[in-house]
Amino acid sequence: MTVLDLLDQMQTHLGVPWQSQRAGGFSDGVLAGDPYAQVTGILTCFTPTVEILRHAISSGHNTVICRESPFYSRGEKQPVAYRSGAMPAKELLESDPVYQAKLALINTNSLIIVRFVDNWDARKTDGQLEGLAKAIKWDQYHLAVKGDKHFYRPGNNFFSIPPTPLGSLSRGMMESLNARTIRVMGDEHSVVRKAAILHGLILVPDLQAAFAETGVDLVIAGEPVEWEGAEYVQDMIAAKMAKGAIFLGSEVSEEPGSGEMATWLKTFVQLPVQWLPSGSPFTTIPQETK
Repeated sequence: MTVLDLLDQMQTHLGVPWQSQRAGGFSDGVLAGDPYAQVTGILTCFTPTVEILRHAISSGHNTVICRESPFYSRGEKQPVAYRSGAMPAKELLESDPVYQAKLALINTNSLIIVRFVDNWDARKTDGQLEGLAKAIKWDQYHLAVKGDKHFYRPGNNFFSIPPTPLGSLSRGMMESLNARTIRVMGDEHSVVRKAAILHGLILVPDLQAAFAETGVDLVIAGEPVEWEGAEYVQDMIAAKMAKGAIFLGSEVSEEPGSGEMATWLKTFVQLPVQWLPSGSPFTTIPQETK
C-alpha cells in the first residue's frame, strides 16, 4: 500500500464526503515525504515532535498521521477572535534552524507526514470527544441521545457524574491522563454533578453554549483564550453561576483522540498501526518548603 492508497482507503471509510480543502488553502493530506512511497507502518499522534519522529524511525513506522503540522503552523491566518497576526512568513519559517533540522530528520529517514484533522472532525462520531471521555473513564456517564448509533455525536458532550468535589475530580483526571500538570478554576470543595467536555482551544461562545445546558456546573477543555475565556469562567464562578473549569492543555485533551484514530484505522488497514502520545509538554515546579 502506498501513501496515496492509504489516503484513498481513509476517504472510502470516512463515512462523509471528503473535504478537499479548508479555508486558507491548507488541506488534509501529505505535508512532507513521498506520497508514492510504500507504507511500512503507521503512527498516529497529536503532533509529530522530534521524539515521535525518532520513534517512528526506530520502530519502522514510516508514516505519521497527525492532527497538527510538524512545522508549527496549520498554514492559514488564525481567527481574529484569538490571534490578530498572520501566520509566519514562508521565507522566515524555512530559514529557521529548528524547521530545517526537523525537515532534514524527516527527509533523511524517508518519513511521510500526513495531516488528518478537518476530515476526522467532519465524521458523524466525534472521535476526539470519544477518546477523551474513555481516557478519563467517563464513557459510562455520557448523556447519549437514545437510539443514536453515533454515541459521541458532535455537540452531544454532556456528562452526568456521581457527585464529586472538584479537587478530587481534577486529581483523578490528571492521573488518568498521565498529565504532569493541569489548571483548575473554582473551589476544590465544590461538588460537581454535571459537566461538559470541550477538547482543544475554546472561545467564549463555546463556554456560553456549554454552560447554557441545564445543570452544567463544570467545563473541561484544552485551553481558553486567557484574556477572554478564562475571565468569563472567573466571573461566572464569582457570580455563583458555575462551579468551575478544568483546563487540561490542548495536547493532553486532544491526544486520546489520536488513539481513537488508530483504532479506526485498524478496522481497514492491514499494516502495523500504533498510537504514540506526543506527551504532556508542561510540568509544574512546586514551591520550596520553608
